[in-house]
Amino acid sequence: MRESPRLYVHCLGALSSLRAVGDAVPGFDLYAERALVMAGSRDLVCVPGTVAGDYLTFLNELGVGPAPRHVLALGEEERGDAPARSLATRLLDDPLLPGWVGRRVPPGATLELHPYAATRETFALAAILEAEGTRVRVLGGDPAINARADQKHVMREKAIQLGVPVAPGETVELSFPGGRRRRDLEPVRAAIQRQLRWTGQVIVRGSSGASGQSTFIVGRGGDDTEGVVRRLGGRADNRVYLVEAMVDVTVSPNLQLRIEPDGAITSLGVTDQRWGRRLVHAGNVYPSTARLADVMDGWAHTLAGSLRDDGYAGDVGFDFVEHLDPDTGRPRAFLAEVNPRVNGASYPLALLKRLNAVRALSGESPIEAFASGMLATRAREFSSLRDTLGDHLFTHPTGAGLVPYATGCLAYGKVAAVAFAPTRPEALRRLADAQTALETTWVVPSCA
Repeated sequence: MRESPRLYVHCLGALSSLRAVGDAVPGFDLYAERALVMAGSRDLVCVPGTVAGDYLTFLNELGVGPAPRHVLALGEEERGDAPARSLATRLLDDPLLPGWVGRRVPPGATLELHPYAATRETFALAAILEAEGTRVRVLGGDPAINARADQKHVMREKAIQLGVPVAPGETVELSFPGGRRRRDLEPVRAAIQRQLRWTGQVIVRGSSGASGQSTFIVGRGGDDTEGVVRRLGGRADNRVYLVEAMVDVTVSPNLQLRIEPDGAITSLGVTDQRWGRRLVHAGNVYPSTARLADVMDGWAHTLAGSLRDDGYAGDVGFDFVEHLDPDTGRPRAFLAEVNPRVNGASYPLALLKRLNAVRALSGESPIEAFASGMLATRAREFSSLRDTLGDHLFTHPTGAGLVPYATGCLAYGKVAAVAFAPTRPEALRRLADAQTALETTWVVPSCA
């Protein structure tokens, strides 16, 4: 039985995209084209900017990605002084989209709409397509449930109710975000002091915010209490904070699950998260070295079942922390947060699955490991990046090498990539070697 074709619309929203790149740059959902590595040849992918033809050729030669005619590139929007609109919002206003989709979905087939996260725009887009004759099944549940599950303090409370361990700490709710006077943030200050006595380090996290955007550390490797409080006072994105004692982490696994609209729950994979400064997500490594992976899998399925019962559907990631008990020396673990959406681990896991499916057809051994991350580069287009990386790129004969993705970020000196290899250490080495090659090789700008 052939899989139903999918329509990938992986917009994060303009603000999230720009923060993830790290600079206040003009533009749109720069990471939306990551969905290209999830797609098969019959799938459709919507992206905000033009995708280089040679990049699509590169993916297609590996047996990955949609056919070129199945990529809808909207191009950069002329806005003037208007704020950037998300890809989903722009698609809702595109009168040509229903016809473009309808011509590419086989007669009688049901199109599966796969969003980055289920939102009202996702279901509005599905309704527009269905009104024009395309049957659509959204891989997502109630947007209100999705938004609630994205609140860290809500999922912390749910975990406690279900018997899933969480970090020692507390939730602080302010009257309003930020604060200019000392007493405005006194509840956070007092909570930090209470939690510091456990390990001498505290992590403060806004209930909303991905990729470490609202994460602050008090103690070793961070600021003092007053420094963090001052930073919180200048923000307006959260009024609920988790204040938790930090432990010496041995590994931080991310468990990816999918809750289908029919209620089935499937495991997509377990990776270990890589962290940059101030606990900003820097990539993932596979396979996981977590000693309590099976226990965490049970907790993740318990939480997923509760989310399903609440009306949630779609991809969901569960971040855990494994550490050694200071008294017994044995591993212990607890839930850190829940990502009710596609997250950074989703793309390399999906790419691994697609590459191994191709290899299985030709009798080649499966790829056993990968390491992903964001690389800095002087290349501003894929052709230059390809020339610079050369033999570092993945080929099926070797079963190892680098696959770049999120190439829309090249214009700003960044590109996401995943290095595949027979072992985890070699995958990490290949990723590091690729970064060295990008740093030491001079790129000649294109004359085009």
